[in-house]
Amino acid sequence: MKLNNGNIIDSNGKTTFVSISAFASEVCNLDVCFLCTKRLDANNQNDEHVIPKWLLKRFDLYNETVNLPNGSKFKYNQYVIPCCIECNSLLSSVLETPLSRVFSDDFEQFTSLLNDDICLKIYIWLALIFTKTHIMDQSLRMHLDRRIEYSSIADGVGYNWESFHHVYCLSRIPYTQASLDEFCIGSFFVIPVDSRDTVQQYDYMDISFANTSGIIINGIGIIAVFGDAGAVINQLNKTVIEKLIGPVTSIQFRELVANFACCHLHLKNSPIYSTLTDVSGVNPPQIVCKLTDSEPEFDTYDPNVFGALMDMLVGDVLDGKVNEDDFREKLRAGTLSILFDSHGHVIPPNKSNQQTN
Repeated sequence: MKLNNGNIIDSNGKTTFVSISAFASEVCNLDVCFLCTKRLDANNQNDEHVIPKWLLKRFDLYNETVNLPNGSKFKYNQYVIPCCIECNSLLSSVLETPLSRVFSDDFEQFTSLLNDDICLKIYIWLALIFTKTHIMDQSLRMHLDRRIEYSSIADGVGYNWESFHHVYCLSRIPYTQASLDEFCIGSFFVIPVDSRDTVQQYDYMDISFANTSGIIINGIGIIAVFGDAGAVINQLNKTVIEKLIGPVTSIQFRELVANFACCHLHLKNSPIYSTLTDVSGVNPPQIVCKLTDSEPEFDTYDPNVFGALMDMLVGDVLDGKVNEDDFREKLRAGTLSILFDSHGHVIPPNKSNQQTN
């Protein structure tokens, strides 16, 4: 049954599809459980941590802060969105508990556990974190000065909720049990990270306007692109990925994220995603992908796009630490790399660390 808000409910009462308008007006305004869309009240509401509790505990992050898009900081222990009790438990059992075990050891042990099912779980999990961070931004003030008229971070930054809808549909899979067409999984990349350039073994970053995220957990770096049908990783294979022969530093990993995001922003013919539903409730929904052309097409490379991403991801971290004249200007122009030297070879972690001292 299709509701007035565009949502589709099956005969079992399950919301198998959330429309773009309902996602923007109800889910992102925290009026309902973001997963099942059930109305929340004092009896059925729980807190869903944006960054999972097992990560907060493992890296002692509860009293640390996350950097928000408006430049302010927010404590991880308060970085939560409302969720119904049932869905909170569901996410714990389906994703958080099994993945906490997968990430419990070093990179070598982690890769030995990887199979199609685990990779899919991690990809959906990253879609979930991406979704939660952006929903959270709808509840936080853009300007901390209360004399300034209220607007949320999401409004202030100018989030386009429609562009996040596919990521949101992916994040609901633990609830909907939706099946996926082959090209519904976007670019997914794993690399070892040498964190000698940081005291923390954890990092998370996402680029909202490029539907790209990256995470580092105990020497394991993962990048996910949502909505590209794998075009980005194929495009970067010869220019970037084939050159990587070992671990990168945490700062170099951020440059890799910038490469993936930049490539996605240059993709001209993005695929189109839709959801097929069985209103009888007998079969789970199916998320399908329609490729708009036989091959992906990319705009001519614009170094300024890469430069803006690099400035966002590493600019403040490295400002004043790099032995380079006009560092910030060169970074913004897209002409400076922390990952590759002037000959296009990867800078080893020990030399990269010297470069940024």
